[in-house]
Amino acid sequence: MPRTPPEKKTAAHKTQPAPAAPRLARVPPPPRVAFPKKNQPPTPAAFTARLPLALGRRFEAARTFLLKQKEVVEDVCFYGPSTGWALRYLVGGKPLCALLLHSDLPVAIVSLEAAASAAVDWQALSPVGQRAQKAAHGSPSQLWLDIPLAGTGAADFKMIVRAKLATMAT
Repeated sequence: MPRTPPEKKTAAHKTQPAPAAPRLARVPPPPRVAFPKKNQPPTPAAFTARLPLALGRRFEAARTFLLKQKEVVEDVCFYGPSTGWALRYLVGGKPLCALLLHSDLPVAIVSLEAAASAAVDWQALSPVGQRAQKAAHGSPSQLWLDIPLAGTGAADFKMIVRAKLATMAT
């Protein structure tokens, strides 16, 4: 019996690698609260001490900017177990803003009434500030902005606070 040569394998006969198993969506862990215990208020220096050097400098620059403003007073305020302690800034007893650590990153929270919101030049802000405006919550009469102080957010924060201070004086 004559022998037949084996068939040559073509591209169609090559084995395909098995498709990769679908990755499960990784659920991010909940944000870490920097100072969660109500009976343990931190000092203002403790906020900066928890941050890497570059972020600590930005946080201190924001604090210094706020404390140089006329009639601005700093106090340490407990916002609850899910937020923890923050540095709150008041002007004549009215809230100006708060600085806190969210997942070990410095964040400023500013509430803007309609007049203060209209005084902010939103187009002049960096993409960080414009993203903060788009993600703002509240109502048109009272917006709440969460502004990261890393990167260009610190300059945006200063512009927003200046606009709010100008409307608070009138």
